[in-house]
Amino acid sequence: MWPMMYVNLFSQLEYAQAGVLVRERDIDAQHLSVLAEAGLVEYAGIDMYSDCHDCPLGTGCPVERMGGTDDDPEYVAICPAGEYLIYREADLRQWRLTAPAVARVLLDQVGEASHVEEIVPHRLWSVGRIGRDVSVFLFLGIRRKDAAMIAAPLHERLKLHKGLVVVFAELPATGVLPQHAVAVSLGEVLRVEETAVVVDREHLEGLAASLVGTKVKSAHQPISTPAHFTWSQVRIEFISDEDVRIWTVGEPVVKTYEELGMANTRNGRPLKSWQLLWEFAGHEGVYDLSHPSVLYAPEKIAHRGSRQPLTAFSGKLGTALSDLAGHLSKLFPTIPGRPIAEYDARKHQYRAEIRLGWEPGYRERKRREYRGE
Repeated sequence: MWPMMYVNLFSQLEYAQAGVLVRERDIDAQHLSVLAEAGLVEYAGIDMYSDCHDCPLGTGCPVERMGGTDDDPEYVAICPAGEYLIYREADLRQWRLTAPAVARVLLDQVGEASHVEEIVPHRLWSVGRIGRDVSVFLFLGIRRKDAAMIAAPLHERLKLHKGLVVVFAELPATGVLPQHAVAVSLGEVLRVEETAVVVDREHLEGLAASLVGTKVKSAHQPISTPAHFTWSQVRIEFISDEDVRIWTVGEPVVKTYEELGMANTRNGRPLKSWQLLWEFAGHEGVYDLSHPSVLYAPEKIAHRGSRQPLTAFSGKLGTALSDLAGHLSKLFPTIPGRPIAEYDARKHQYRAEIRLGWEPGYRERKRREYRGE
């Protein structure tokens, strides 16, 4: 487990939004090396104030360079009491521990997400998932005044999902977490070893397993559009495997598959309709024989007078696209017509009336993922 010094640093994060500063001389050199290698602390420069606790300035007396060599500079602070305080650079070097750094360490070892997402500034971060069933969050500051600010977005994120919430010190007050979420102290899951910082994934997985049996309800809110709005004026763009950005009028909104009613109510995983929407968007809303579906692969059919079988779309694809069109129509109930056109036999093509795509940065990330970069 963490030495007491690090436990205290974590608890201080609740009161220091910009992070906790600590002088290098106050951290064991081996532990500092491990913390820095893990990215938990970052170098924060030279502290140009003394550490005299009797200074009436409150911040310490200003420190100035007074001599020494370039390799070993010497600094001095003149105390109001008339005393000189001599410092070496090693005495003044400082490091910073921040909550985002802790979140990144959790992300690296929890996995199944591409980046840390800050949900509530300085308070709540999403750090990935355990499997496809349980989202993992980092919670900073469990004071009573924080509860209302944090509870609403957390309940919204866990409306159709389970959650495992890692907290720095005290567990959240009753009512802050949804029923299908559980809190765990950071000290229970994070420890420093001789050569690495380690997340106790086995403990997290055990807590996650206790949540898997909790059933969540499927629900979604229709998206309103102005009168006379058409499908061609709507754009849905994937920005991750689980999130889309939707344009109608004004600023776009970001929705998860759960918020769009495309989650399996038994386990919280995406329905096949979400996977189909994702694939269709990857083809910019067009399926043809040059850009076929992998989910519903084309079939080989015999053709009279030909020795070679012909390639044709699977009948299951047409049915699945029809179901997807029905779901999109429920999401945008005021838009008339079909969001996905009928099959065009002449062009051998399925085409979306709604504009679909992958955000360029996301497409590039997937390209690298497929290539193993």
